[in-house]
Amino acid sequence: MNLFTASELFEVKEIDNQAFPLNLEFEIKTQNTNNFKGPGIYFLYYKNELVYIGSFFKSVHKNDVRIQRWTKELATISMRGWQTTMNSTSNKALDNSINLRNIARKPKGDFQTSKKRIEFADLNWNEFSANNFLKDFTFHWFPEEKNLARSKKQLEILTKQLREFYKPSCNG
Repeated sequence: MNLFTASELFEVKEIDNQAFPLNLEFEIKTQNTNNFKGPGIYFLYYKNELVYIGSFFKSVHKNDVRIQRWTKELATISMRGWQTTMNSTSNKALDNSINLRNIARKPKGDFQTSKKRIEFADLNWNEFSANNFLKDFTFHWFPEEKNLARSKKQLEILTKQLREFYKPSCNG
């Protein structure tokens, strides 16, 4: 297992032409990919709360979990990523939120948020509205050992079982 705080892996960059709060990009601090190759499973904590469990199986072109998955998790769970998009369910959650109801809504893209993520961001908005919240996110990365060599399907099944058991607040 490898343990990383988001602040040691990513730098927050404000995007000038994007309206607050969806105005941040999470740039990787180092290009060393050795510790971040897939396949593997990761647990994302905010402070001491397990908020997300995910899996990563390398793609043909990219084999870095930070690029393929973790930037998306940070963007959509914090509701600060400029590429964050909504669907009808997340739009309803925004309408019911206390702090996020006036957010600009983007309907299509790869950074799809969810009702649970919006509710989590709304609850933690005092911290997320500032740009120094990465220090409170921690990734627990479990890369697969070469001798295990699970298939993508097997990794997805294991991830689903872990989610059902632990019930992280931002999955689903």
